[in-house]
Amino acid sequence: MTHILALNGSPRGVRSNTAAILTPFLEGAREAGARVETLIVRDLDIGFCQGCFTCWTATPGVCCQKDDMAGVLERFQAADYAVFATPLYHYGMAAKLKALLERTLPLLDPYLVRRGRLTTHNLRRGARFPRLVLVSNCGFPERDHFRSLVEQFRQLTEGRGPAATILVPAGEALGRRYSPGGPFDWFYEALRRAGAELVKEGRLSPETQEILARPLVSPEIYNEAANRGFDSLLASRGKDPGRLGGE
Repeated sequence: MTHILALNGSPRGVRSNTAAILTPFLEGAREAGARVETLIVRDLDIGFCQGCFTCWTATPGVCCQKDDMAGVLERFQAADYAVFATPLYHYGMAAKLKALLERTLPLLDPYLVRRGRLTTHNLRRGARFPRLVLVSNCGFPERDHFRSLVEQFRQLTEGRGPAATILVPAGEALGRRYSPGGPFDWFYEALRRAGAELVKEGRLSPETQEILARPLVSPEIYNEAANRGFDSLLASRGKDPGRLGGE
């Protein structure tokens, strides 16, 4: 049975656009027979990597910090796929999910090896790294904003790229909740299909990728709605709803 570990990296947790995207995707995976486990990263006790290399020297394979990461690493290594689901913050993943990623260092062997044109690390003997899946949404309506995040995952996979990548511009249009029976049913259905395809085929079909690449809303409509929303929010808090930034 395919085992999927989903890491919801949104600071908003289950009430987030990240969760709204992840939910139907994982439903499709379950319906295809996968075992699915979800971790809400914000609720975990995970410290930042200290850069001390204790996990490479004093206690090889074991971090010196006593927190939830030891259990996360067990689940991580047991999974066939690890889904990194995150909002785009300053063109990268959310901070606590990044901290979790950095804490996978104990799985690597410290010695440098040359692979192709670049130097890298092998996995530690007996360690296992699942195939990665990237799911991200952002508050801008264009896909180009994801370039830095996509490149990071390309490098993490040594140029192969994740098993699947789902990028959702204008994620705020989803309203921070999974709401079937509305205008985005076509999108939710494509996400369910994507989850099933990952389990059955190990990848997403070109047809499903094409549907998921369609915009949720036009940039012009989205930008105007977002700006009106901030006007309303500022006014409700007694602030001048006029534009605060420069050109």
